[in-house]
Amino acid sequence: MSKNLHLVPVLPLTKDQKFDKAMGCLTLSKAGVFVVEIIPTAGLHENAPKKPGAFKKLTQEEVLKMPDIDDRKRYVAEHEKVVEKEKQYVEDKKAFNEKILEELKTISWSWEVVGNGMKGKTIAHNSDFTIGIPKDYKNDISFPEILVGGGFAWLEVFTKNDPATGKTPHGLYVRATGIPQIVRIAWTDLDCKPITGKVKFGSKILLNIYTTHMYGQDLEVGLWDKDTADPNDLLPISNKDNFGCEVLVHKLLENEVNKTGISGGIKVKGKTESHVQKVRIPVLIDAKWMAKAGSSLKIFPTVKSKETGKFLKIPENCFLEVEIKGEKHETVTEPTNNPVLVGKVETNIASFSPCRYDKIELKKQDKAGSTILFDSSKDEQRAIKDLGIEIVTGKKETYLLDFDFQTLECERKPKHNTQEIIILTIPKDYELKIDPSSKAEHKVKKEEKELVKTESSNKTSTMGAKTTQKESVASEKGIVTVRQKQIEFDAFYNYDIPQDANALTTFYKAMKYFWLPNLSADKINTLTAVAKSCAFQQNINIAIYPDIKWTLKFGFNVKKEDIEKLNRKGGDFAPLKTFEDNAKEKDEANFRANENDTTEKGKKINEANLRRKETLDNAEKYFTQKYDLKPKTTEVAPVDKGTSFKQLLEIMKRMTVSLEEEHYGGDIKNELTENFVKQIYEQLRPVILLAGKAIGIIEGDYDQKGYTPTQEKSIDGLMDKLKRKTVEYEILYPKLSFAGSWYYEQIDAKKYPALAGRQGLGIDLMLKAGPLLGVSIKWDILELLCRRHPIAYAVLKAIDALLYILADDSSAITCEFSVSGQIDTTVDFQYNRLAGFKEINAKGKTSIKTALEFKINIANTYKTLGYEAILQLGFGAGAEAGIGVTDFYGIDNKGFFAKKELEFEGIKLSFSATGIAQFKKGDSVNLKNSKPLFEIGGSIEGEVTFLNYKFETDKIYLIS
Repeated sequence: MSKNLHLVPVLPLTKDQKFDKAMGCLTLSKAGVFVVEIIPTAGLHENAPKKPGAFKKLTQEEVLKMPDIDDRKRYVAEHEKVVEKEKQYVEDKKAFNEKILEELKTISWSWEVVGNGMKGKTIAHNSDFTIGIPKDYKNDISFPEILVGGGFAWLEVFTKNDPATGKTPHGLYVRATGIPQIVRIAWTDLDCKPITGKVKFGSKILLNIYTTHMYGQDLEVGLWDKDTADPNDLLPISNKDNFGCEVLVHKLLENEVNKTGISGGIKVKGKTESHVQKVRIPVLIDAKWMAKAGSSLKIFPTVKSKETGKFLKIPENCFLEVEIKGEKHETVTEPTNNPVLVGKVETNIASFSPCRYDKIELKKQDKAGSTILFDSSKDEQRAIKDLGIEIVTGKKETYLLDFDFQTLECERKPKHNTQEIIILTIPKDYELKIDPSSKAEHKVKKEEKELVKTESSNKTSTMGAKTTQKESVASEKGIVTVRQKQIEFDAFYNYDIPQDANALTTFYKAMKYFWLPNLSADKINTLTAVAKSCAFQQNINIAIYPDIKWTLKFGFNVKKEDIEKLNRKGGDFAPLKTFEDNAKEKDEANFRANENDTTEKGKKINEANLRRKETLDNAEKYFTQKYDLKPKTTEVAPVDKGTSFKQLLEIMKRMTVSLEEEHYGGDIKNELTENFVKQIYEQLRPVILLAGKAIGIIEGDYDQKGYTPTQEKSIDGLMDKLKRKTVEYEILYPKLSFAGSWYYEQIDAKKYPALAGRQGLGIDLMLKAGPLLGVSIKWDILELLCRRHPIAYAVLKAIDALLYILADDSSAITCEFSVSGQIDTTVDFQYNRLAGFKEINAKGKTSIKTALEFKINIANTYKTLGYEAILQLGFGAGAEAGIGVTDFYGIDNKGFFAKKELEFEGIKLSFSATGIAQFKKGDSVNLKNSKPLFEIGGSIEGEVTFLNYKFETDKIYLIS
C-alpha cells in the first residue's frame, strides 16, 4: 500500500454521495464527477532530520556576570556547537523537503476496475491522469457510465519509491448504483452475427442481454417457450431452471455500434478500447426440449435480480424461433448448457476487509453435522443485519454457535480482536460464564419472566381429560458460555403444565399452548448478542420454542384404523374412541369400584369382586375354547348404502374423535377423551332427536301401513311378493376420515438455505372422503320387459307366486341392471408458515359403474319330528364395467400444478353355481339348535377382468 499518502473524498459530500470511512468506500447514485484530496501522513516525515535540543541562550552581559571564568568558557564552547547544529539542521531540512517534493512530483494515479478483488494485481499508473502534485492536492475524478451498477473501481495515489498495493485508507473503492434496466435483447450465432431466421435443434448460439446500470449484478435467466392457449413451458438448463450469470463489460463489436445500450472506453493494457455493458450466455438448443414443449418453439427469456429477487422488464418481441427444419448453427466443441456463469465482479464492499468473519455455524454438542447460518460467499446473505436462530426443544440440549473470526489485522481503535462477541440478554433461568479468550464487556440483562415448573410421574383421568407421563422431567437451569469465537448455550423448555394436578387442570393449562401461532412472548425464551468485525456486524437473536405437538383425529362412518392410516405426525398413545356404549368397559368399572377403599368393608367387597371376576374370566375362557366362540365386535361397521336419510342421521351419532397433545419428545401426553365429547353430545341430543323425528315423518314412519311382514305365509305376503319395483334408488352414504397435527418444526436448511436456523409452524393435514357423495340406481329388467307383453307378464307373476308358496323367502329369479356414481375426495396438506407449502395435493375422483346381473335361486326347507331337510339350487352370472376420471391439484417445489387421470376399470365377468342338500336333527322346541347330520354338494364361483387401463397426464404447472 502507499504508506505515506491517504486519499479521501472532499467534504462535505453532495446529496447523491455516501462515504463509508471504515471500509474506505465511496458510493455514488449515478455516473459523474467526484472530488478527492491527498492527505500526507506522519509517515511521510518519518526520516526527517531532528531539530536540535533546546539551549538557553544568554546575553553578553549575562555571560560576563558569571563569577567563574571556566563556566564562561564552557558556555561559549557549547553555544558555538549549538549554532553549528542549527545551521546543519536547516541545511538537512531543506534537502529533505526537496527530496519529498521530488518524490511527490512522481505522484501517480491508479484508476481501474476491481473485479473480484485487488489481491495479486499489479497496480500501474492510469495514463489519463497527469503525474505530479495536483493543485491544492485535490483532483476531479469522473466515474464512467459503463461501470454503473454496483461493481467497484479502485482509485489510489502512489509515488515512485512508495508503490501502491491496493488497500485502504491509501486508496478508495468507488462505485455507482444507478437505476437497473434491460434495454435490448439479441440472439446471435457464435460469431456474434444476428440470427434472423428459424434455428434447428442442436444448434449452439449466444443470448445477448444489453443492460444499463447493472455492472457486476448477478442474475437468473430462464428460457420459456411461448404458448398461445396453454401455459408457457419453462425449458430446463442442464436439469436446472435458470442460468446463473453476471453483467460484465465486453469489447464493443462492429454490429453493436450505434445500437441501444451503454458503451464507453476502458483501458486494456494501457490502450483505450470501447466496451458495452451486457450479459452474454452460450445457449444449446436442446433436443430434449421437444418432449416437453413440442417441435416448434418460440423462446423468450425472463431475467430476475438475485440481490432483490425481482423480475426485470424485458423488451417486447425478443423471441427465438426453433423448428426441426431450421438452420443449424454448429460449434467446434461438444455443445452443452453451463448453468453457472458468475464470479468475475464483486459488488459487496465487505469482501475486501481483512477484519471479518465469513461463516457462522450452529452445531448440537456431541452430534455430527452442522447448519450454516451465514456464508459471506452468498450475495443475499451479506446484507443480513439481524440473524434469527430458533430452536424447538423440550429436554435440555447443548448447542454451539461458531464464528470463524479473522480480526488480527483489524485497524480500528479499539481493535475488534478479542472483542468480537458481546452478550446482551439471557433468559431468567440462565447464568453467563465468560471464557478468558473473550475480553468484551458483556452488559447482560436477564428476562424478568419465570415459568411455573412442576415435577410428577402419575397418570390421571378426570372429566374427560387424561394425562400420561412416562418419566419425571425436572425443571432445568441453563448456562451460556461466551468465548472469542463461540457461544455455547443450553436449550430446553420448562413447561407450565403441572402433571401433579388433576387431569382437567392439567389439560386446561395445556390449552394455553393450543393455538401456537399466537403463543405469547412470555412463553418463548430469548438470548441476544452482537457479533462485530469491520466487514460485518450482526445482531444474533436466539429464541427457544416449545416442542409441544397437537393432533386432532376425526371420523364419520369409517373404521378407526382408516383414520390412523392418515395420522402421520401425531402419536399413537391415545387410541381413537367412538361415541357409543361399551358394556365391557362398564363391567370392568364395576369390579374396580371399591379397589381404592381401604376400610374393612371395602376390602371385603373388593376381594369378592376380584374372586367373581376371576371365576367369570375362567368360565369365559373355557366356553370360548370348547365351542370356538368368537368375541363380539363392539365397533359398529360402516354403512355403505341405504335408502333412508334417517339412517344417515343414526350414522352421524357414531362420530369418532380424539384430541391430544404431547411434549418433551412424547414423554408427557395429555388427551381430551371421548367422555368430554359425550358431554357435548348430550347437550345436542334434543336437536338430534328433533331432526330424527322430522325425517321419520317425511319418510312415513308414522303412517298406518297396510302390510306387516310375518314369518307365516299369507295372502298379504303373496301380494307383496308380486309387487316388484321397476326402479330402486340408494344413497351411497359418505365416509369421512381426518387427521391433522400442528407443531413448531425446524426449517430444512438444505431446501431453504435462506431460512437456515429458523423454525416455522408446521401443519400436516390429511382428509379423505370416499365417497363424499354417491347414488345407485337399479332397474329390474324382467319386470320392465314382461310389462310390455301380457303373456310374459302373467308367466313371471305365476313364477313369483309359486316360489313364494312352495319355496323359501330367499328364492327368486332376477335380472337387474344398475348404474352407480360417486365423488371421492382426498386432500393432503403439508405446510410451514415460514417456508411455505411443503406439499399440497387435492384429488377429486368422479366414477361411474354399470352392472348387469342375472340370478336364479331356489331353496326349500322341510321340517318334521325334529328333523330338517334343506335343498338349495342356484345359478348366477354378471358383467360389470366402470370408468373414473381423477383431477389432481397441488403445489410442490416447482409451483402450482394440475394433473388428470383416466381409468377404465375393465370389464369384469362373474359367475356362480350352487347345489347343496343338508339334513339336520334338533330338538322339537327349537330347531335353531339343530346339528347337521350330513351335507352333499357345494358351490363354485369365479370372475375374470380384462381390458383394464389407466392413462395419466404429466403435471401441468399453472404458476411457478
